[in-house]
Amino acid sequence: MSKLSVEQINYLGEQAVHVSTPQLEAVIVPAWGSNLIELNWRETNTPLLRAPQTREQFLETPALYGTPVLFPPNRIDGGEFEFNGRTYRFPLNESNRGNHIHGVLQDIPWKLHRAEVEGNQAIVETTVDSKEVPSVFEALPHHFTVKLQLIFEGGSVIKRFILDNLDHEPLPWGVGYHTTFNFPISPEGSVERSTFKLLTDRIWELTDRLLPTGELVEIPYAAELNAGMSLSGMPLDTVYQVPEGAECVAVLTDPDAGLQITYSGDSHFGQWVVYNNDAKSGYLCPEPYTWVTNAPHLSLPAELTGFRALAPGGHVAADTRIDVVALAPNKA
Repeated sequence: MSKLSVEQINYLGEQAVHVSTPQLEAVIVPAWGSNLIELNWRETNTPLLRAPQTREQFLETPALYGTPVLFPPNRIDGGEFEFNGRTYRFPLNESNRGNHIHGVLQDIPWKLHRAEVEGNQAIVETTVDSKEVPSVFEALPHHFTVKLQLIFEGGSVIKRFILDNLDHEPLPWGVGYHTTFNFPISPEGSVERSTFKLLTDRIWELTDRLLPTGELVEIPYAAELNAGMSLSGMPLDTVYQVPEGAECVAVLTDPDAGLQITYSGDSHFGQWVVYNNDAKSGYLCPEPYTWVTNAPHLSLPAELTGFRALAPGGHVAADTRIDVVALAPNKA
C-alpha cells in the first residue's frame, strides 16, 4: 500500500483534510466541528465510522456521524450551572427535556492550523479561540484556546485535546466524543457475532430526563460486558463509570469483518456513555468523557464525577486513542 499522505480535498461542499496511512484512510472536516468524519480500513475498504452520504444528511443529525467533539460532554440540567460565583448559561437545545446537550464546539468552524507528514506520522491540527467565536464566549466567558491534534500512524489514531486557559479566572471544563462506529463493522456482519467489551462495574442511575440522580448501581451483566458480549436486542443510552484504577477502554470485535477496534482514553477519562438507539440501526456510540453527564450539578466528589477547572494560565492535554487490527484467520 502507499505511504503516508496528507492532502486538502472538498468533502460534501466543505474544505477537508484527507489522510492515508498504509492501514487507514481518514477525512477531517474543520468547518463541521473539526470532525474526524471518516475512518476506513484500507485493505478491505471497510468504513469504521458512520459517515454521511450527503451534506443534508449530516446537517440533519450531525451528532451521529464521525467523532463530534463534546465540550462540555452530554447534558446540563436547565442549560446552566454555577461555579466560582458565576452562572454559566448554554443554549437549551434539548427543549423537550429542558437540557443543554453536546456543548459548544461540535457545530462551529475550527481553523486548520497544520496538516502534514512528520516522520512515520500524519498530523492534523485544528484550533478555536474562544474570543473569536461569540457562541462559545457567551457560554464560557473566559479567554481560552483549544487545539485538537490528530496523529495517524499505522492502524492507530490519537486524538489529543489541548486546552489553554488565557484568562484570570479558573475555567470549568469537560470533554468527550460522540464517536459513532458502524456496528457490526462490516455491512454484512452479524449483530450476534459482533461483540462489545467495556471495563466497568457500575452505571449511573438516570432520571426520565437522562440526568444522573447521583446514585451508582451495579451492572447485572458486568461480567459479560467486561469479557465482551453481543448487544443484539439490547438498546442502550447508558452512563458507565470506569472503576477506580482501571483503564478507560472499550473493544469492538467483528469476526465477519475480521477487525477489532480498541478505543481508549487516558486518566482524564472516567466515564463512558454508550448509545445504540434501538440496537437495530447498525451503529454503536461508545463516548469517553472526562466528566459525567451534568457533573456541575452533582453534589459528589470531583474524583468521582470528573468535574474540574483549569487554573489561570493552565494547560492540559487529554488523549483518546483508536487502534484497529486485523483478526487472525480462524483455522477451524
